[in-house]
Amino acid sequence: MGFFIGTILTLFILLSLFLILLVMIQTGKGGSAGMLGGSTASQSVFGASTADVMTKTTRVAAVLFIALSLTLSFLFAKKDEVLLPEIEPSLEAPVNASETLPENTTPATP
Repeated sequence: MGFFIGTILTLFILLSLFLILLVMIQTGKGGSAGMLGGSTASQSVFGASTADVMTKTTRVAAVLFIALSLTLSFLFAKKDEVLLPEIEPSLEAPVNASETLPENTTPATP
């Protein structure tokens, strides 16, 4: 189960970085250049339908991101392990410090 969760977590991180890159490359609605390079550089790579390809790729990456997020949340919610175990209060009476010292010693006074 640990390998499975690690693999999904790695895919989730890589997909997150890819999605960030996709959003940063895309041009705005006003037709201005994207943050990385200009709109002409990205159009020459993908052809005339750059906006369609980028929009579809972003849409698929976003759906995969949501699916992996839900999968990871369900996998981590089903774990019985806790980071900090709850300490149950003991029913015993507190012990005085003078009762725990050997008979030959005296408690140190500050």
